[in-house]
Amino acid sequence: MNNYLIDIIDRMLDRSDRNMETGYDGSKTISWKAYREAENVENAEYIPQLIAFIDNEKDKKKRDRAYFLLGHITKNTNDLKALDHLISRVNKETDKYIISALLERIANIKKPIGTDLQPLIQATKSDKWLIRHSAIHSLNNSFDSIAENTLIDILDNSDDVYNIIYTNATLNKIGTLKAIPFLEKHLKSRKRDVKHSAKYAIEEIKKRHE
Repeated sequence: MNNYLIDIIDRMLDRSDRNMETGYDGSKTISWKAYREAENVENAEYIPQLIAFIDNEKDKKKRDRAYFLLGHITKNTNDLKALDHLISRVNKETDKYIISALLERIANIKKPIGTDLQPLIQATKSDKWLIRHSAIHSLNNSFDSIAENTLIDILDNSDDVYNIIYTNATLNKIGTLKAIPFLEKHLKSRKRDVKHSAKYAIEEIKKRHE
């Protein structure tokens, strides 16, 4: 793999300058700077190398940082092959924290009609709340109606307060008029965050369709 990619992944993992006894400024650490650098990488030529690295790397921490880097390159280049690979990896990881972080990367990437969203949809049914909530968020920036239908189904069938709040927040971004009747059912909720998130989602949907 390209030396630059190896270097930036290693720098994201570097904790050598975090001396807790004397204190440190998190915004000046090697890893913080590497993460900010990774967010701006736009070189699509790195994509095949990162895909191969992810598929073969045994160290989950290195894979996690590679997901971060590939996720931002994908966002910056709108590369569909890279997007498909990131989504396919959701079912291949076992660490809930890595899966959650991967889903959060996917949330920020535009997912055109025809994208295979099934791994994301399946993750919304996870028994682990960390994965479930990140999966609901991962449907953001989806242009396929199956994403909205999945969110509507959650609103209509889930009793989990946080499932509903996360779903409302995602519908706020991608919902259509179809979702409004299901959001309206939560306007009378005794849970303030449920009620307000439903209200804001309805308002944003109406603005988009005026």
